Amino acid sequence: AGTPDDEKSTLDGWILDRAGDPVFRFGDPSGTDPTSLTEAIGSDAMEASALGIENLKRILPNLYEWTHREGDDFAELQDLYNNLIGQWNRYMGHVLVNIGGVTRTRKAYGEDGPVYEIVPGDDQRRAVQFLADHAFASPTWMIDEEILGKLGNPRMVDRIRGLQVSVLNRALNPSRMQRLIEAEAQLGDDAYPLGELFDDVRGAVWSELGSGASVDVYRRNLQRAYVERMEYLMTQELNIPTAFFGFGGFTAVDVSQSDIRALARGELTTLRSAVQRGIGRAPDRMTRLHLEDILVRIDRVLDPNG
Repeated sequence: AGTPDDEKSTLDGWILDRAGDPVFRFGDPSGTDPTSLTEAIGSDAMEASALGIENLKRILPNLYEWTHREGDDFAELQDLYNNLIGQWNRYMGHVLVNIGGVTRTRKAYGEDGPVYEIVPGDDQRRAVQFLADHAFASPTWMIDEEILGKLGNPRMVDRIRGLQVSVLNRALNPSRMQRLIEAEAQLGDDAYPLGELFDDVRGAVWSELGSGASVDVYRRNLQRAYVERMEYLMTQELNIPTAFFGFGGFTAVDVSQSDIRALARGELTTLRSAVQRGIGRAPDRMTRLHLEDILVRIDRVLDPNG
């Protein structure tokens, strides 16, 4: 080829020959595309992250021995323990992108198929179930008495609260929810509807109401955060502008004029009835007091002038 323009047809041919081969896929993380993430190279974030968490559970009991050097302090143990928790949080992020996710495959004229595709509804359901199993079910396996005894006051109750609440708030993010609304309008029954996300998250966070089990301190924190998130969705004047790409990073939504607020109100109304029933079945004093407090909080959100 005599000029760069003369090379174009050959270069385009190389690209077309390798279209669809994941080895040659590239992208820039947008926060909405589960096929384009930093520090994630698997094809299934739920499966990969579940295996990753099993590895973390194997690593944790060995951290003390692996960092043991006679005469040293515990700085390396502290650093590795923090990194382990940080890796757990990274796995949560990889899974969250599937909910309301949209994949982007770079294409040009001459290449078949869509550029943007909504993540299949069943994959989104698997992502929510993963969060139910590994985040909303309190990750108390992180609490290792031998390690924590060397690190002073790690404030694990508050630390786990922060981790769980972060996952909850990211799952119920207005931009993410607006993408679910758009997907349902586009795909109908093939989509994962926003109402189902609300139902699934409520079921995971409030499972004790159905089983009559005691609510431990970690779950009490998470449940209070759930009510606060519903209050946020119902009361804040949230008008989020569109991202540079239509499906990139965040999505335009006016919460007060979307279905989000109506669904949040419906969730609180449903939850209120379940809490009322649960108070009489509370198996211990702290659970009963917690549910009575939740009832007051819900009433305050539903009827702030009452």
